Amino acid sequence: MIWFTWRQFRTQAWITAGGLVILAVVLAISGHHLADLYRANVGDCHTGCGNAIDNFISDARNSIADKVFNYSMAIMYAVPGLIGIFWGAPLVARELETGTYRLAFNQSVTRTRWLATKLATIAAVAMVTMGLLSWAVSAWAHHIDHANANRIEPLVYGARGIVPIGYAAFAFAVGVTAGMLIRRTVPAMAATLAVYVGAVATMPFLRSHLMPASHMTLPLTADSIHEIALRPGGVMTVSGGSAPHGAWVLTNQTINTGGNLFTGPADPQHCGGNGPDSCIQWLGSLGLREDLTYQPASHFWPLQWTETGIFLAVALLLVGFCFWWTRRRLT
Repeated sequence: MIWFTWRQFRTQAWITAGGLVILAVVLAISGHHLADLYRANVGDCHTGCGNAIDNFISDARNSIADKVFNYSMAIMYAVPGLIGIFWGAPLVARELETGTYRLAFNQSVTRTRWLATKLATIAAVAMVTMGLLSWAVSAWAHHIDHANANRIEPLVYGARGIVPIGYAAFAFAVGVTAGMLIRRTVPAMAATLAVYVGAVATMPFLRSHLMPASHMTLPLTADSIHEIALRPGGVMTVSGGSAPHGAWVLTNQTINTGGNLFTGPADPQHCGGNGPDSCIQWLGSLGLREDLTYQPASHFWPLQWTETGIFLAVALLLVGFCFWWTRRRLT
């Protein structure tokens, strides 16, 4: 049965292997250039490296590394969905659509073993593929992630660590389930894509609650004001830039001395035509405070393990449903 599964799946497997090899070559070549940029700008700097890091980021954005970074991010999010669409959805739907499942279920191999072998073999390849891909991309982007200190922020987070493995397992299980229920390959592929995109897009809102967030209140001085927005009616939005290094900021509000949200109104004497410096100095004299809620950088791996566990658990539940459906309802 394993040999038969491999015979059916070998084309996709070889295409995947070829894609990984091509990506590895691109990452190796551009990674050498990226490491040279990092050594030239940052080198052995340990303290007071702000300007050096800014120069490195600027040089990286003006080189091929910027395109590789953006494309690798897109690949990390796209591949789990493609696994669900092209590996998961047709796995059973194709058999049901063509009617060949009747032949498969009347052989000496039971339908449970037939499904278990297919799921175990292809799911293992999917998870190993995403594991290798995530390791290669994370290793390549190490210097950029260190310089930007944004690995825990939603966009980068989903393309790093072990979470992509959970995404791949989930997308594959969704594809198999959709194919089994819909019994048509193309509609099942469309449903798989919709569910995967919805789950990945929704997860950042749930992720912020997976671990207790940290809270911090700091004085908002003229030096710590990061952004000022003036709106009609004199309403102001003021935010500071005092978030801990590498943190994922969930809320950043400015409160007054009474603990209420500060919205102005703006003083026209200082925030009129006298320039931004006058407005900043006025705001710094009001005794405002920056109220932050955030996930610290130290929560990256606990969040990774928790989120991966959630996606794997859902995938296992879907697989269990597939076995039940195959034995009880699939005729």
